[in-house]
Amino acid sequence: MAVVFWNKKIQGASAEELRKLQLRLLKRQVKRVYENSAFYRRKFKEAGVRPSQIKSLEDVAKLPFTSREELEANFHEVLAVPMSNVATIRMTSGTTGRPLRIAHTKHDVEMVAEASARKLTYHGVRKEDIVQVTASYGLWQGAWSVHWGAEKIGACIIPIGPGDTERQILMIKQLGTTVLYAVTNYHFRILEVAKALGEKLRNYNLRIGICVAEKPSKEQISMLEKGFGYEKVAIDYGATEFPGFSVHCEEERDFHHVWADYYLVEVVDPETRELLGEGERGELVITSLQREAFPLIRYLSRDITDYVGFKKCACGMSHPKVGVDIDRTDFMAKIRGVIVYPGHVEAILSGFPELTGRCQIIVDKRTPKQEATLKVEMSKVPSEVVQKSVKEKLIEEVKNRVGVTFNEVIFVPNGSFEGKFRKTIVIT
Repeated sequence: MAVVFWNKKIQGASAEELRKLQLRLLKRQVKRVYENSAFYRRKFKEAGVRPSQIKSLEDVAKLPFTSREELEANFHEVLAVPMSNVATIRMTSGTTGRPLRIAHTKHDVEMVAEASARKLTYHGVRKEDIVQVTASYGLWQGAWSVHWGAEKIGACIIPIGPGDTERQILMIKQLGTTVLYAVTNYHFRILEVAKALGEKLRNYNLRIGICVAEKPSKEQISMLEKGFGYEKVAIDYGATEFPGFSVHCEEERDFHHVWADYYLVEVVDPETRELLGEGERGELVITSLQREAFPLIRYLSRDITDYVGFKKCACGMSHPKVGVDIDRTDFMAKIRGVIVYPGHVEAILSGFPELTGRCQIIVDKRTPKQEATLKVEMSKVPSEVVQKSVKEKLIEEVKNRVGVTFNEVIFVPNGSFEGKFRKTIVIT
């Protein structure tokens, strides 16, 4: 399936054109937030920075970082427009802390719709498609982003939201759904229920699956392609704080292209805040370039990934890229001096058919040797002999690939880690 651009001028822009555009937008945005946001004006003054000092893209490093906690505590001061200009408000899911409020003007909503339309079209979604959105609506951004994008394209939308899996399957059958947008784990839940009902979803009209919230492994993608009959499985990345952020690259599947006209990205060391080079893993720092209501200036996203700058890609775009392997600083655990993310372990679990791939790491720092326990979810209940074999192989694999030896591996039933759960627990 050939890649189609929704916005040829922007998506097909050269690296040099995108750099020039970013600099122009950065200068304008810094000046605007300085003049209109009491919060950022105060931060800039405290850092001794004025908008006139931003003369190159590299000068973004002169601006102070912004933390989630600051945004949580200063909602009204962060606003760069009068409240009367705010069209809608969204909130984060609160997975890793208190929910964060995000405001949007009509322009901001249109920006997210445009970014989503680009993404969907790039993945092969067309006006003739029927898009079933199983993500939560309400205050969470995820469902709204894909909804606005599909609406802009002119596709038919089934805004069913989450849950009631049998009804989801009924919609797929009766309405001829061609595109399914769902949390990765929920894709598998739909397959599980369909199997129990004797339904073979690959016999229906589904063409494209879009996975959100969790990156599926290559093995899981193959399972989804086989189970649903998908021609393509795309991975969606973004957050309520930065909607309309990126698109999963069709050629280099280990990367997302970041929309350079909407966001400027950096990667820094999560502990020292030192700027890192291309290809180095660190914390993603995000500056919004066109957001009106609730701008982000050097926002510390807490997401760990790597970064590749402006280079022409085989897909035809030159927008910067970030890796699809995203970890969270919130989930980071230091075990006997070794930094471990659940994602490192989950990548190993995907090679064990007896396991679902979900896990929880527990570190007890009260013990002299900081004992670490790994809880893993079983896809089915294996015999004691199989459990013993899996446990031994798993401990060895983690030791060799992650550099940590878990003191204990505990098997828990399928479904124990569904929905939101703490991936890392540190007992002090």
